[in-house]
Amino acid sequence: MLAAGRSSHAAARVIGLPLATSLPNIKGIRWRFCSRWDEQPAAHLAKSLLRLGICRADDWSGSAVDFVERGFRRFARANGAEQALKVWSGELRIADDLLQLSEVERNQQNADAEGPATTLYLVGEYHAAASIPISATLLHLEKIDPRLPAAFYHVLVHNLGKWMRVYDYSDAVEQSELWLSELDEEDEGSSIYRRVKENIPSCLARHVRLSKSKARKILHDIARSPQRSISRQLVHLVLELDELGKGYDHAWAGKLVKDIPEIEDWLAGCDGCGPGCLISWHEDDEINGCFDEEMRCIGQEGPFEPPIVLAMKLGRSIKEGDAVVKKAMDHASAMLRSLATAAGIVQIIREIDDENIRQHRLQPGLQIEPGAAGVRDQQL
Repeated sequence: MLAAGRSSHAAARVIGLPLATSLPNIKGIRWRFCSRWDEQPAAHLAKSLLRLGICRADDWSGSAVDFVERGFRRFARANGAEQALKVWSGELRIADDLLQLSEVERNQQNADAEGPATTLYLVGEYHAAASIPISATLLHLEKIDPRLPAAFYHVLVHNLGKWMRVYDYSDAVEQSELWLSELDEEDEGSSIYRRVKENIPSCLARHVRLSKSKARKILHDIARSPQRSISRQLVHLVLELDELGKGYDHAWAGKLVKDIPEIEDWLAGCDGCGPGCLISWHEDDEINGCFDEEMRCIGQEGPFEPPIVLAMKLGRSIKEGDAVVKKAMDHASAMLRSLATAAGIVQIIREIDDENIRQHRLQPGLQIEPGAAGVRDQQL
């Protein structure tokens, strides 16, 4: 199950045990070894990454897999991975299979295979849904311009949707309407599902049909103002996010079915796609309640479908192979840079929400402790 939350960092304790002096020195021994099924496709990719400047000659340690890993890790750091991980709990990896296999399963698969993989995949996955309680931020933005909350919200959600599944009030409305149809009249009146539509902030409800082009114009007009404030900082960041994602669409695995038909069978075995974020009005609200309900249902009958999958077919000419790898790496770069910028936006939104809680914590009816879906440090 996915949990809405901020990433938590658990401290690890290392216990040292004395070793007998007769034990051999194992320094210099590699921690892992890769089979030829791993090395051959990695070697094809490594040559492209070297030509593209992502890997360097001094990354070589005798293993193509290690060579690719060193270059890709440096590439990720250079494109903002560390900043992104302050908010987004997940990973971006290169794999020769879309399934997460155990060592035994991988050995069996290699034994049955006719040869090394001819396609590698760039896979993006989220381990938890980042909590984004946005109500207090919308109130801040409304003080500048009554149209600004809707413009900011639409552009933010549109761009986050290029890199993840976003769970927000529209998902909660869809779910609540389905569940309301199954309740009797007495239960319906007291249900949280009824409140999903009722509690949509008026600053969004009034501008629900605001186009993306109009939203961008509103944001650009406000960004030109010489005044400085947290609200204008958010506007600048969301415009930066919009620019970083320009020209990119969500790389759903389903888009690959035409070129790689076997992916269709794999998708049929998946049980939903976990959200990368949960945008609610505040923690423990009705959107969180609907989120909890859905997360209890999906992922029970199979693995989650990863939200980002790009294929890199090997064995082509040097020019074609490099073009395919470059396209995937450009997508990875745009994704990481976007998530790094989005992390800055989310951190400001959380700070505004925290300040709002501090200011109003003594008012009756306000819950200080978040519900299960709002615990930011809860993990899978």
